[in-house]
Amino acid sequence: MQQATKIAITSAVLICPAAAANTVSVTVPTVSFYGKAEVQLAHTDKGLLRYTEQGSQLDTPFSRFGLRGEQQLNEHVTAFFTYEVDVRGFDEKNTQSPFAARNTFIGIKGNFGQLIAGRNDTRLKTSEGGVDLFNETSADIAQILPGQDRLGDSLTYISPLYNQWQISVTYVLGQDNELQDGKDGGAISLSYGDSKLKQQPYFITLTQAQSLNGLNASRLMWQQQLANFTLGALLQYSKETDAQRSGTGGYISLQYAMGDWLPKLQLGRDTSQLRQQGRANHYTAGIDYLFNSQSKAYFFVTHLDLANDSDGTVADSSATDTSVAVGLQYRF
Repeated sequence: MQQATKIAITSAVLICPAAAANTVSVTVPTVSFYGKAEVQLAHTDKGLLRYTEQGSQLDTPFSRFGLRGEQQLNEHVTAFFTYEVDVRGFDEKNTQSPFAARNTFIGIKGNFGQLIAGRNDTRLKTSEGGVDLFNETSADIAQILPGQDRLGDSLTYISPLYNQWQISVTYVLGQDNELQDGKDGGAISLSYGDSKLKQQPYFITLTQAQSLNGLNASRLMWQQQLANFTLGALLQYSKETDAQRSGTGGYISLQYAMGDWLPKLQLGRDTSQLRQQGRANHYTAGIDYLFNSQSKAYFFVTHLDLANDSDGTVADSSATDTSVAVGLQYRF
């Protein structure tokens, strides 16, 4: 888990002489600095896979840093913010644009839940839970599955947890938002259980998205902890808002905690052709070595098959791609 170094920001309070005898209560805001530093050496056969290129490359996949802060406004409401950027610039081609926007929002929270405005992960994206065991790599489920978006001009509501049930909503304003083509869109998600699998050994989500970045989608996700095994499954129906392409997709994943070692396997398929030029099969196997709760080394092999013919078989070898990667990750 991310551990942030908290920096207490204190404010000077000026008290007029007439009120010097009065006690003034000041709520001190807190700001947390956090991030992820990662380096990866990868070799990719053809470059059909997203988030990687043909040949060998040294990269910092989705490295980032950010600030989080909050301050209690009164006994019922707390204000909070997140400013986060993607750090590129590790290789020569990104030196002119070394940063890119990630989650950037401000919000309020209390007994009513959380209300957030700005750029944020949609509730369709967050409904993946922990099924994606190779998140933010070329083996990410976003390789073939649509809907893994982080959108600006959005409002997010997250309800309080009630008997393990929770509702969350994304609403994206379409005006002046080219990704929405001028149309408002949204998603609503219902969850049950514990997303961290700490308090409860299961987590289930059911999500519906409409006109969200040009996508209508329905998603069901299930994750279960069984002794040292963690199992996950995701099923999704996807359809373009203003086009004919549609299809079903999903992933299953399995990992086994073996001391400091974490072997894992992930299999996916999608027929919508919204992320790849063909019906896609995606297979990944890998292993992590955990130094501690913040640092790990990893290795994985991921393979993509694309099919365009009626029976769904791979047309030729040019419609396949394989990537092998080894990396080191540190979260702070």
